[in-house]
Amino acid sequence: HDLYVSLEDIARGCVKKMKISRRVIQPDGTSKKEDKVLTIHVKPGWKAGTKITFQKEGDQGRNKIPADIVFIIRDKPNPLFKREGSDIRYS
Repeated sequence: HDLYVSLEDIARGCVKKMKISRRVIQPDGTSKKEDKVLTIHVKPGWKAGTKITFQKEGDQGRNKIPADIVFIIRDKPNPLFKREGSDIRYS
């Protein structure tokens, strides 16, 4: 999943909460959809493409290990600034 973060938030760091829906196996063997909120602590200076993995937080299946959920940091477009490597430039 792409996670778009503003350059301001990348510069300072921030906390993002992402709501996901996943299938969960019930004790009787049936499955149901469940919503869950995952918290991502974005660290100052993270680069676009940084991956954050939540192990075993994805869909569950019978006799299967639950899938991982992966978020990828993307730069949210900014009309005044752009990132060049580790620097932020006025454009």
